Amino acid sequence: MDSNQNPQNPQNPVTPNPAGNQAPTGHTIDPNNPLDPHGVGLQSPIITPNQFDGLKPIPKPTEPVVKPSTKKELTPEQMTKRFMILSIVLGVLAIIGIGLGIYGLIDASNTRDALDTTTKSLNSANSIISKISQDTGKTIKSVADVPDYVAITDYLYLPEWNIKIKLDSRLSDLSFTLDEKYRPEICFTGHETGLSYFPAFADIDKNPTGMGCLVRVKTAEGASDENGLSFGTNVYTYGEYSYYYRRDNNFVFSDNDAEKGLEATAVELIKNMLTIPGNVEHYD
Repeated sequence: MDSNQNPQNPQNPVTPNPAGNQAPTGHTIDPNNPLDPHGVGLQSPIITPNQFDGLKPIPKPTEPVVKPSTKKELTPEQMTKRFMILSIVLGVLAIIGIGLGIYGLIDASNTRDALDTTTKSLNSANSIISKISQDTGKTIKSVADVPDYVAITDYLYLPEWNIKIKLDSRLSDLSFTLDEKYRPEICFTGHETGLSYFPAFADIDKNPTGMGCLVRVKTAEGASDENGLSFGTNVYTYGEYSYYYRRDNNFVFSDNDAEKGLEATAVELIKNMLTIPGNVEHYD
């Protein structure tokens, strides 16, 4: 044995492993060296073949499924055709809307005219009822309350002018029209009582102004118009109005001689009805 060798200091000293692991022979374990395959820093748990059996595999990411587009692209010709169809439909709807609007206006106008006519008729009826009530002292609430009163048939009440006209009992089918568009006038047609037929000259639609009229004129205007034409025969004056009888003596409606005589008789009866003093009176 060499005297220089120290049995207590072997040539290849072994440094104990602080973790209690025995390093291979001839190698010194350095726990502070991360590159040491046997050091503590690189120690890892032992992996067994069945160690990861309980874990689920991580699914692979899947790309989103893109459905193919079902929208059909239109050609320029198809688009033009659709626009034309749409324009025609909208045009038809617009025409229908305008038509309905015009119909509504016409219907509203007709309704207003009918309402005005009904209102005038109602006012006339109320005036007659009021006059009968005043003259008889009896309240009129229904047809049964109307007394056997001569004035209801012997007089024509005209509430627009507040006058009444005494009727001639020798006249039948007496009709009249009231025109207030230019100069207010009321014109009559009729025939003598006892005829077995209805003559054409007595038709108010065919002969509206041919048998005698009563014209209402403001008294301040005098007896003739601005052209110097006479208003006719003065019949009655009350307040600011005067009433004149007017008829064209040269006018004859009938064609045959028989009816001309009947027409002349009816014209004379209507004239007497409108011109005899006291036949035209005012009423409130």
